[in-house]
Amino acid sequence: MSKAKIKDLESKIEALVIAIPREQDAYDFYSELAEEYEDKASQEMFAYLAKQEMQHKKNLENILRRLELELEEAKKNK
Repeated sequence: MSKAKIKDLESKIEALVIAIPREQDAYDFYSELAEEYEDKASQEMFAYLAKQEMQHKKNLENILRRLELELEEAKKNK
């Protein structure tokens, strides 16, 4: 595999390493808002948004694992 492909994988991994904690931060933010509001509609909306952020985080973690394996394989076949 080419050096360019390895560099591309490393760049994608780096972006995911930055993005994943931000998804956690967004989850925490929406969860806190869900607790702050007294009306049920607001609580449900913020709880829904928090759930979406957690799903985003899980999706990004899965992509990260796949790219890390791909990078590992690329470096072996270098």
